[in-house]
Amino acid sequence: MARASRIAQKQTPRKLGSNATQSADRHPYTMEGKSNMDGSPNQFTDPSVNLWSTYLSLSEKDNRVRAQNWKSDMDAILIFAGLFSASVTAFIIESYKTLNPDPNNTSVLLLAQISQQLGSIINNGSQLVTTSHSNPLQGPDDFSPPTSALVCNYLWFLSLSFSLMCALSATLVEQWTRRYLQATISRPAPQDRARIGAFLYQGIKGYRMSAIVEIIPMLLHISLFFFFAGLVAFLAPLNAGLEYLILSILIGSCGLYILVSVLPVLDLSCPFWTPLSKNVWYILYKLQAIQRTDANGNQISVPSEMSEARENDAIQIGHARDERDLSAICWTIRSQREDHEFEPFVEIIPSVVSGFEYSSKWLINALLDYRDPTIQLGRRIPKLLATCTMGTMDKVAAQRRAITCIRSIWSLAILDFPKTLSSSEDAWRLDSKFKADIFNLLYVAQNSIPAIEGHVLSASVVVARGLLDMYVARLIALEDKLLGFLISGQPDPSSKKPHLGTSFLDTSSQAANQFSVFQLRLQTLQKRVRTTSFTTAPPYVLLDTVFSDVERTIELASKGHVRIANALRHVDLLQEYMSQAGFYLAIDFIGKILGSDGLPHEAIHTLRRAFLRINFQLSSQIVGTDGQRYLSKPRAVSFTKESQDRLVTYLEEAAEFTSPDHARFPESMINIIIKLTRALSDPTLILKAINVLENYSRWSSDDTATVTIDALQKKVPIEYHSRKSLKLFTSHVYSQAKPDRPTRKMAPQIATWVRT
Repeated sequence: MARASRIAQKQTPRKLGSNATQSADRHPYTMEGKSNMDGSPNQFTDPSVNLWSTYLSLSEKDNRVRAQNWKSDMDAILIFAGLFSASVTAFIIESYKTLNPDPNNTSVLLLAQISQQLGSIINNGSQLVTTSHSNPLQGPDDFSPPTSALVCNYLWFLSLSFSLMCALSATLVEQWTRRYLQATISRPAPQDRARIGAFLYQGIKGYRMSAIVEIIPMLLHISLFFFFAGLVAFLAPLNAGLEYLILSILIGSCGLYILVSVLPVLDLSCPFWTPLSKNVWYILYKLQAIQRTDANGNQISVPSEMSEARENDAIQIGHARDERDLSAICWTIRSQREDHEFEPFVEIIPSVVSGFEYSSKWLINALLDYRDPTIQLGRRIPKLLATCTMGTMDKVAAQRRAITCIRSIWSLAILDFPKTLSSSEDAWRLDSKFKADIFNLLYVAQNSIPAIEGHVLSASVVVARGLLDMYVARLIALEDKLLGFLISGQPDPSSKKPHLGTSFLDTSSQAANQFSVFQLRLQTLQKRVRTTSFTTAPPYVLLDTVFSDVERTIELASKGHVRIANALRHVDLLQEYMSQAGFYLAIDFIGKILGSDGLPHEAIHTLRRAFLRINFQLSSQIVGTDGQRYLSKPRAVSFTKESQDRLVTYLEEAAEFTSPDHARFPESMINIIIKLTRALSDPTLILKAINVLENYSRWSSDDTATVTIDALQKKVPIEYHSRKSLKLFTSHVYSQAKPDRPTRKMAPQIATWVRT
């Protein structure tokens, strides 16, 4: 029985009324809406916990920063105030004695009076004679301290008082801050902590505790100036030289203090500041003596708080901010000496270029052409890419770095900023973001890392398009130069500097030989444009030679050795070759996409850039009888039948693999290829393109194909209209006769890299 009783007692549950059990069951952390100890939710879960947790994460961080700032300021003030108070006390110990009569002076006066009386007795016998000029002794009540002593003690005692007040205030601020932080974390529930923190922060703002904290250093400054002024009064009766020395130091310190207080008001970027600066700003604000203007010269409102005005000036859009940004980023790049330090900066360039902020794009463009080679992106990024081909890096890291560099090269090449057309012989080449030798580097990187082929393809196309744009802009500038000669009859002022190698061109025969060489090189260029890929370096070597001949021809025209009309005609011919080169560049890109398993990097934007820069029609500038410049009637650029046939073939293949279920290309890319049919001039190819577009338009929801069909039909000659009746039959027979091709779905766009 006893054993059974003991077992029953062990199995009897504890009463819930015990304090320990009640405390455990009513744990505040569980009751306020958090999970149980095992992490599972309980019946008291409050959905608003996450809301207050977000507030707490921000408010507690702000509280810690504010408390740390106040504590560091108060600690420094306490140390300085303690040392300064001890120094002032030592001086006061010596100065307060001048407020009472000196006993030593009384003894000296007594001895002097006795000596005077004894001398009188000796001179006049035994009779004591009291002279009228004897100095009577002064009693304690008759003593009056000198003015310098009063001034000195007044100032030093005030200095000591302000210093002690400053120390006491600093101690109180530290206690208040500590109490505030403890109160904000006294409760475990997030909503309670948040509400307590908001309640106490309301008191901090209402009682202007921040202003009190800023006043404390002012008390210490006042104490210091009182001490210097008292030191001047203390030295006045002792030594005039020392008095003037300390007085000059005091005046200089006061002037410097006033200057430091006013400078940040005049220039908000000034690092100097005193507690008086905010007061000066507020007074000028009330007097409406502070004005601000935006980038357009319009007056804007000035905030009453000096800190807010400083922030507004720092982020206000304008040329000054852009220059500051450029200086800051230049320092950043210059500091990134190692390749692994510079790589993260290169990685963010594409996102900046594709963003909406103009200032950031301007900044990247400025870094691209920066004069310092250690900062210039056009040199540092290819140099970083070259490190991937040395075989010293891990394959994954090398691929990641190569893709990072090539994506940045693509973004920088496609970044479009207006350039000022220059007719100088050297400045125009600065418009090129990358040189032609970058093609060799891209293909070397591709051979080392085959996975980046799609990125290399897109980057080489946009770089090539940028180089062609540079030559086109140069041609426009040279054409303006020739027209200037034609209108004025005088050489352009910029051509007074003779071109290298033209000093011997003094006779008409030599000029004719030079012009013949220019014509032969134009013919060579015409052949190379049709047969050479412009994503390689050799075509640009020939272009440099041809453009040197153009510049020599213009100099010959300015001297009268070559007719200006002939020079203009050859410039127009060269512009046509540039248009053809741009068209062939786009066609080659489309062909390489069709021959690949997937879309290369940014295929749509790359093709759009290549298409938009093609001039399908050229308008020459002519000079009228009134001496004014006019544009001639536009003439279509002629493209070879072989290139037109390639375009139609690519269009057919792209449209063939495009259907609602199986899309080889995105519809936007198909539309760009359709718009390229503006280059078609062969009637047979035009009819074939119309046939392809009609089949494509049956399922496409876009009207680009329909609009293009109407435009192409207008280009078909009348004698070909009779063939339209056979179009449906031909289309049916063609669709049944062509061999079956494997249906390919649109491959996903090549990924940048796999993060590890």
